[in-house]
Amino acid sequence: MLSGRQLAGFPKNQCLFLGWVTLVKYFTLGFIISSLAYLILTVVMGIIFLTGGVFMRSSIFSNYGFVVAIVHSFLLGFATMLIFGVNYHIIPIFSGRDFYSEKLAYLHLAMGNIGILGFVLPLPFSSYPIGIHPVVNLSSLLFGLSILVFIYNMLKTFISPVNKTPFHNPFGEGDKAADKMAIRFTGVSIIYLVIGCPLGILFLLRPDYIFYLRPVHAHINLIGFVSIMIFGVSYHMFPRFAGKPLYNVQMGRIQFWFANIGLIGMILSWWLLEAGSAVQKASLLSFAVIEAIAAALYIYNSWKTLANKT
Repeated sequence: MLSGRQLAGFPKNQCLFLGWVTLVKYFTLGFIISSLAYLILTVVMGIIFLTGGVFMRSSIFSNYGFVVAIVHSFLLGFATMLIFGVNYHIIPIFSGRDFYSEKLAYLHLAMGNIGILGFVLPLPFSSYPIGIHPVVNLSSLLFGLSILVFIYNMLKTFISPVNKTPFHNPFGEGDKAADKMAIRFTGVSIIYLVIGCPLGILFLLRPDYIFYLRPVHAHINLIGFVSIMIFGVSYHMFPRFAGKPLYNVQMGRIQFWFANIGLIGMILSWWLLEAGSAVQKASLLSFAVIEAIAAALYIYNSWKTLANKT
């Protein structure tokens, strides 16, 4: 870390840049490096899965547990850890507040990695979803607790007093109206994470729920957490990349409601309606169309923002 006194000897522009670099904490890099390592692990396991039955002649590399391990190596290891790292970096900048606790961030990093590795690595050698190894159960619980550490750290950051001398935003001023709208996306995505992760832990305790609620768990995490978080971060960043306001903030607000209504409708359809019935199929199709419209609005709004030359 460079102190204000150390920065004082640099020219103003260089000082602002070096000051920004000091925000890239080691724990942020730790999350990013971890996410890339899990991407490599996912690719390797994917190749083994596709070729294992042919070249290795082993059922270990073609069982259901191995498939679940691959999916969670990508979703928890790559996507989620990358999202954590990005949030730790940009939230203090966007909020204009000092980061609450580096120690909690390092604790989150350690708990997250131990939880993911303890969950993913034993799965191919278990008879998932029957006879799940205790290490998998404990590791999933540890990862769930790491998410609570992340949420607590972010909440304490948000409720802390605004810095009287806001730090220079290296990404530019952006679009304040879009930023306010985008905060709604990132905030609600955390809520979906809080719901989706415990549901996954429930599956380990009650494997009989897996086939019944698996689509609910998958869509809460993939659409509710990952996709909606990406929507929010995009609406923060795209105006800064393009150097102009978001094409249509109102369109983003409409997309927010469509994305949530579509997702919640699909979740309730899987949960409450009779599996495979005509009513469930019609309900799922209707809410899926709403979700597709939300995605189309996002694509159009983003494209017009990045391509707009006015």
